[in-house]
Amino acid sequence: MTFQEIENTHSKAAECLGNAEVNESFNLVSDLAHQLGRADLNDSLERLRMSYTFMLKYLEQGVMDPQRDEILSNIIQSLYTLNDQCYIGLMEPTSPEVFYARRRELGGSSLVSIVEEYRNAQRDVQLAQSVSAEQSDKDAIMSCLRHAEELETKLFNRVWSTFPLSSDDAGSLKLCISGDILPPHTRCLLVAALFLGLMKFYDENKLLILLEAYSLSDDAMVQLRSLTCAMLAMLAHKKRTATSRAIQTRIDAMLDTPDFNHDVWSIQAQLARSRNTENVKERVRNDLIPNIMKMRPDIIDKLKDQDSQIVDLSDIEANPEWQDWLDRSGITRRIEEFNEMQIEGSDVFIATFSHLKTFTFFKTLSNWFLPFYAAHSSVFENLGPSRLGLAEVIQHAPYLCNSDKYSFCLSLGALPDSQRSMMSAQLEEQNAALREAQQAELPDERKKRVGIINAFVQDLYRFFKLFSRRREFIAVMDNPGLDMTDCRPLSRVTGDAHVLELLGTLYFKNAFYNDAIKCFTRLETMDEATDDHIYQKIGFAYQNAGETTKALSYYKRYELLHEDDAWNMRHIAACYRQVGELDKALEYYRRVEALSPNNVSLALTIGHVLLQQRRTNEALQQYFKADLIESAKHRAWRPIAWCSFLLSDYDRAIDFYDRIAREDEPTAQDMLNLGHVLLCQGKTQQAIEAYRRSLALMGGVTKKFRDAFKSDAMELRLHGVSAVDQTLIPDAVTSPQNAV
Repeated sequence: MTFQEIENTHSKAAECLGNAEVNESFNLVSDLAHQLGRADLNDSLERLRMSYTFMLKYLEQGVMDPQRDEILSNIIQSLYTLNDQCYIGLMEPTSPEVFYARRRELGGSSLVSIVEEYRNAQRDVQLAQSVSAEQSDKDAIMSCLRHAEELETKLFNRVWSTFPLSSDDAGSLKLCISGDILPPHTRCLLVAALFLGLMKFYDENKLLILLEAYSLSDDAMVQLRSLTCAMLAMLAHKKRTATSRAIQTRIDAMLDTPDFNHDVWSIQAQLARSRNTENVKERVRNDLIPNIMKMRPDIIDKLKDQDSQIVDLSDIEANPEWQDWLDRSGITRRIEEFNEMQIEGSDVFIATFSHLKTFTFFKTLSNWFLPFYAAHSSVFENLGPSRLGLAEVIQHAPYLCNSDKYSFCLSLGALPDSQRSMMSAQLEEQNAALREAQQAELPDERKKRVGIINAFVQDLYRFFKLFSRRREFIAVMDNPGLDMTDCRPLSRVTGDAHVLELLGTLYFKNAFYNDAIKCFTRLETMDEATDDHIYQKIGFAYQNAGETTKALSYYKRYELLHEDDAWNMRHIAACYRQVGELDKALEYYRRVEALSPNNVSLALTIGHVLLQQRRTNEALQQYFKADLIESAKHRAWRPIAWCSFLLSDYDRAIDFYDRIAREDEPTAQDMLNLGHVLLCQGKTQQAIEAYRRSLALMGGVTKKFRDAFKSDAMELRLHGVSAVDQTLIPDAVTSPQNAV
């Protein structure tokens, strides 16, 4: 078989198993097993086939078997595993993927032997570090650290590339992760290794170990990383885990664990929030940072004293004039916006740190999942033993995930001492302020747990988006929903009304309207949904998802309970307008107008509806009415000018376009419309000049101008401009030889 044939057969067998087409899957897996030629796998396959054949025979004979469901489930799960084993066996000898490379490299290394070797290396590190500072040998310490870290990586690679996990290896891993024979950061790496293996091939033993680690470990970081990885694995293998009794039994046993429900909710919320990371990244990169940088010269000027020296930033609070200037300049608002996103858990630093993942450190797969700790060799090497205080500062930086802490530390290594000291002081100042704020509050273990979850999800996001070989793994973070509400094993937790409301609000806020609809409509059917505004939220989500009729039905349901809600009536009107029922739209807009007579936007919208109905005189009067509202400024001038043109009142149209030219910034559309008026007045040369200005404002794109001109063909014809002239005018405008 070629690689492509192996790939197709493996995929087809998995698809057949997912559709319960067991006989066909037997045939396909047999093809792979025959090609591989491993006697043990062929024997296992034949035993399974025999069991399935007997089950079919008993069924045909009418024999009742209460265990039939369980037997069938076991056969299917075993076939899945055999399918994957055959596939791995055929790909392993020559595939360049990192999974197979690690299997080739570690084929003869047992898990127990690597663990023992690593523990010995850890003792060597402790011995080297126990020597007094005067006698310590930096090179010796570095050598011990690197040897231990190489074994950490070897251990990580051995765990994630093993498939399927044997019962002996599973027992050893449970002891390593849930006990205290390994350092916490190594236990976290083992959790990540199990997860990474699940992102290649599903192995129920690995998933069960993750769930047990959450229950048995006494380290919060190990617990929460295990649960996060388990939830993502269940999302990646939704069909496989939905029917697993072992997984359901394990989760049912966890339901009474004190923090379990809250932890699941927090993980689900952060996963949902991570979907908006690219939007946050663009907002920080293209809005917040550039706008603050534009103000930088002014900031520096403001912060200079009479001797042109930069004053202490802490003095700003003592100077009301400076603070007032910061408020007026918009800096305060932008900083508050940035802080608010931080507090909400948004990944505000990915734009800053994504380009700092090119260090050699990040070429090692396991390092993407490594918790930051001050004793790591990369920290020691870049900051040195005398700067471990700085490493502690970085370690406790509240809003940086582990991956970004390593990036920050590695980048500091290239800086001069003066700059490194300045950055250290700034970071320590921020940490001190946070500690002071935390000390003023009661201890909150829940916040700490949420912080661990948020940081780890951000680490995972960076791996799945930035690691050079990320495409070799299931792209679970690209899942459109990252939504656990349909995950059967967790349904008693994720189907809770609190979770649905939390997620619906998150999706709604970040404009993931289809997901918001899914959560809110489920919440609507539950007894806990007592807030009438849910109908408005569902209506708004449907409206923005393009399903106007459904949106209208939900707005009308809310109207039955609150008939004078102006916001609701305005959205009903917008829906009627969108579906072309202009009379009903106008009726609702008039009702809102009675409640808000000085609303400029509303007054203009009513004018637009009248204009759509070809009630041009009424529309013009409505626009004049809008123009009289104090806050209108010149918002009504353009529609007044256009209505005047439609009514052949060319002088008034010219007057308003002149006002726009004097007191506003004319647009390409303004110049196009002015050209129409002049053309209808018979002032062809002036019209062409206006059209050329319109073309210039369109960036000189002739097609854009021609399309815009052509869109008004009917109106021009009604005002006496012939078809011939309409054909010639665009050429006259766009031909260089005719330019004035």
